[in-house]
Amino acid sequence: MPLQVLRYLIEVEEMNTEDSTVDKIPSDVTTLDLTTKTAALFDPTWQLANTIEFYFQYVIIVIGVFGTAANALVLYALIEYHLREAKKRAINLLMINQNLLDLSSCVLLVITFSVKVGNIYLTGALGYFLCTILVSENAAYCTLYASIINLTTASPNCSCSFLYFHQEFGHTHA
Repeated sequence: MPLQVLRYLIEVEEMNTEDSTVDKIPSDVTTLDLTTKTAALFDPTWQLANTIEFYFQYVIIVIGVFGTAANALVLYALIEYHLREAKKRAINLLMINQNLLDLSSCVLLVITFSVKVGNIYLTGALGYFLCTILVSENAAYCTLYASIINLTTASPNCSCSFLYFHQEFGHTHA
């Protein structure tokens, strides 16, 4: 990542030397600005933070892949159980819905951070769409918020079911 920033700074410097508007800017301001950017590039603290951020994105991708695999397995088991069960309960559908939201959240997390790490040059209408949906993490946040809302609606149902079960079968003391 620091190499890309250095290349960018060199390109900016070359463009400034070719541009006619550079003559209007005092040379000490341009030199000071490029010197400050170059000095910040070689700052060890900045390089450490940049390296940590870079590897952290790969860790998020790995976590997303494992989350996708785990949620797909759990979703398969829930659907298989729901199809075999004679009594169809609403709580099973809420759990399936929650797991489906978690699965889609993990898939979008992997796609989003893969696009970010890939450092793809986005242009045109498709680039704008990918930037607003994936690079800005809007899709991942939407599924995350949907998951939170689903948990909020499913929690009272689970609590009521647990209390009902405890009242019916919990007091077996003779």
